[in-house]
Parts: sequence; C-alpha cells; structure tokens
Amino acid sequence: MSLLHALILGIVQGLTEFLPVSSSAHLLLVPYFMGWQIDAIANIPFYVIVHFGTLVAVVTFFFADVIMLVKALFKSIGERKIGDDPYRRLAWFLILGTVPAGVIYLLLSKLLADALQTPAYVGFFLLITGLILISSERMGKRATNVKEMRTSDVLFIGIAQGIAILPGISRSGSTIAAGLFRGLTREEAARFSFLLSIPIIIAGTIDEAKPILKGGVFSSEFAVLAIGFLAAAVTGYFVIKYFLSYLKNHSLNVFALYCFALGAITLAVTLLK
Repeated sequence: MSLLHALILGIVQGLTEFLPVSSSAHLLLVPYFMGWQIDAIANIPFYVIVHFGTLVAVVTFFFADVIMLVKALFKSIGERKIGDDPYRRLAWFLILGTVPAGVIYLLLSKLLADALQTPAYVGFFLLITGLILISSERMGKRATNVKEMRTSDVLFIGIAQGIAILPGISRSGSTIAAGLFRGLTREEAARFSFLLSIPIIIAGTIDEAKPILKGGVFSSEFAVLAIGFLAAAVTGYFVIKYFLSYLKNHSLNVFALYCFALGAITLAVTLLK
C-alpha cells in the first residue's frame, strides 16, 4: 500500500465511521472501484490503525465526558449504587449497550467475515442501511433525550449496533436510527451512538491487533500506518463536530439517498461483470 492509498483510505475511514454510510463498505469499495490491488480490510495492521485513529477522534472530542463517565463508573462500583447521577447511569448504559454487539460478534464474526465481504453483498446491505435511515426519520418521534432512556431502549440500540457486523450496515447509522425509533432526538441519538462506539472500537481493536502482536509490523509499514492513523483521527474529529451540528436542523435522508445510490451502483457493477 502506498502513502497516497493510506492517506485516502484514512480519510475515508474518518469520514464514514461516524457518518451513517458504513466504513467497512467504503474500505472495501474504494479500492474496488479505483482498481487498486489492495484490500484495506484484509490488511489487518492498517485496518486496526485507522480504527484506532477514529477511537482517538471520538475520545478526544468527548474527552471531558469520558473522564466524567470513567469516574462515575468507578464511584458506582465502589459505592455499589447508581442513584440519580446521570453520568453513572450513562456509563452503565454504555456497558449494557455494548453487550448485545459483543455477543453477536462472538457468535457470527467468523461465519460472516469471509462469506459476506464481497462487493455484491456490501451493495445489498447499503440498500438496507438506506431503508433503516429513511424509516427512522418517518417513524421516530424525536421527543426525548439520553437522560430519559430506559434499559429496553439501550438494549434495542445495542442490538442495532451488533447488526452492523454485516458489511454495508452502518454502525453509526443503525444506532442513530435505533435511537430515533426509541424517541431520541437526532442530536441525542448521535451523541449516544458516538459514545457507544468507544467500548466496541476498543474491543474490536484489541481483538484485531492479536495477529499483529504475534507477527509484528515491518519497519517499511510504519509510514503507511502513521499516515492512515493521522488521516482517520483528524478527519473523524471534524466529522463528529460538524455532523452533530448538522443534525440539529437536518434529517438523515441525504445519507439514505447516498446509500441507495452507492448500493445500487455497486450491485449493478458486480452483477454485470
């Protein structure tokens, strides 16, 4: 992989991890449509480092919240109670919301990893993402905030996050849509989705990094990995910032239309080959 490829794919990861359009789909489709003889997803060190870049982006953006959540979590464990503290409640909700995704990943990741990571399947699942986004906009009430969430709401969003194991199903898109289905406002649903990404990206990074720790990384790869990491981290940070602002007054429909278009084009190209 060249430095230019790393830069482009790092930017792609930073953009699509938080926009509701599926980062896994784009990391597969960009090289496919550009005719590059690389596979970013199969390139485990690069895949891990760009995901770590987006982890750094979301932790940096929500740094004050993350510190408060960590403190609240340990205090609740020490005192053995949650009480009325919103940060304690949110911290446990983030853990609870991660459980369904973890279970789904453990049960299905090996089965789905090779079988579905092909452009045709990705195109189909992008169409599903578009339907999810459109449906959430039409059916969501957008009347509540995170403080009013119930355990059932969190589990519903957690299951939606788990479904995003399918390449082309957007993690941010499915969790934001699930939040809308459960009555959250767009901005609150996105904020919870981004915070919920932290534990799942940490877990995924650790799991994917195991082969790297065993086999190591060649010195020639350091520049490529550094470029990918920085591009993903910087891009991801600004995407979070401006996307949250965008959602105050705009719907998800434009992203649904994008998923429909990209999904249809991908299916057409793969089926006609």
